Amino acid sequence: MIIDELVGFSNFYGSNEELVLAGGGNTSAKDGDIMYIKGSGTRLCDITADGFVKMSRSKIAEIFTKTYPDNDKEREALSLKDLMDAKLPGQENKRPSVETTLHSLFPQRFVLHLHPAMVNGITCAKNGKEWAQKLFGEDVLWIDACKPGYTLAKICCDTLKEYKNKNTKDADIVLLQNHGIFIADDTVEGLGDKLYSVMAKIRAEINDESDFSVGEFDGDKAQEIFNEISEVFGEDSVVTFEPSAVSLEFAEDDDSISKVYKPFNPDQVVYCKPYPVYVQNKGEIADKVNQYKTANGFLPKIIFVKACGIYGVDYSQKGSETAVALFNDAMKIAVFAESFGGGKPMSDELTDFIVNWEAESYRSKQ
Repeated sequence: MIIDELVGFSNFYGSNEELVLAGGGNTSAKDGDIMYIKGSGTRLCDITADGFVKMSRSKIAEIFTKTYPDNDKEREALSLKDLMDAKLPGQENKRPSVETTLHSLFPQRFVLHLHPAMVNGITCAKNGKEWAQKLFGEDVLWIDACKPGYTLAKICCDTLKEYKNKNTKDADIVLLQNHGIFIADDTVEGLGDKLYSVMAKIRAEINDESDFSVGEFDGDKAQEIFNEISEVFGEDSVVTFEPSAVSLEFAEDDDSISKVYKPFNPDQVVYCKPYPVYVQNKGEIADKVNQYKTANGFLPKIIFVKACGIYGVDYSQKGSETAVALFNDAMKIAVFAESFGGGKPMSDELTDFIVNWEAESYRSKQ
């Protein structure tokens, strides 16, 4: 059955941390007018058939025939309502992935959407678009960074149509700048062939990788900083400390931290907040955290400390560890991107949009 195939390849790719972290990535399958799409709040690694939402493809298609307001909040609210209305009977208590409309655009039977750090080494690089053209030519479609939700879906809709008219075939591999990769195929085997072909070509061009072994850190300072963080965030906070060699490099000075200060993709914003706090000396945590909260309206989840490394802070073990995992991913991207002209983070406008986007806020809560 198609749902069994969908669950199978979702679990397979979702269990590989080089491809999927936390609740990232999504998958879908089409059977006539029905599309099964990963539900928000689920993880690919352990999703079951019940974790997918059954949608009407014809009703989703109607979304692209409508005209929505220019105002971000109004546009996203109305298009989200239309998306929710495309759920089939019996699916009322489920919420489909925020990228359901993108999946619907591909006519192929199966769609796999991931955010691998290696792929994002190109999508988050200054010369990423040029490198994509050099490595893949017309085999891969590039979409420039834009606001997610309806705006991204509409741009993809128009661009996919243009691609088909030009190439007399449907696009089956799409790179989204500052986001990830979409792969579509009529077979599960075809998905894997395309994914690993793309990654192999990227890997061949990479000159350096991140070192996550324990680096030479100041143990006494690290413990004092740990205590400071616990005191500032309160006794209910959970702190995850990792003195990796790569984090110590990025924490060396202002120039180094600037390479990972701004987020590269939406998952970073969702799981570890848009910006880290950076301190060089003991006794600075309280002031820096208060300044951060005043400026942003929420507490940070990542703290970088010179000669110590990276600290993840949340009010659950899972949240703390996930924040560190996603920022480790950001450091991987930054290092990979050096092979393609250096890192290019998301714009401040796009970051602010995602911070306040209801769909992503919902996903992070799940």
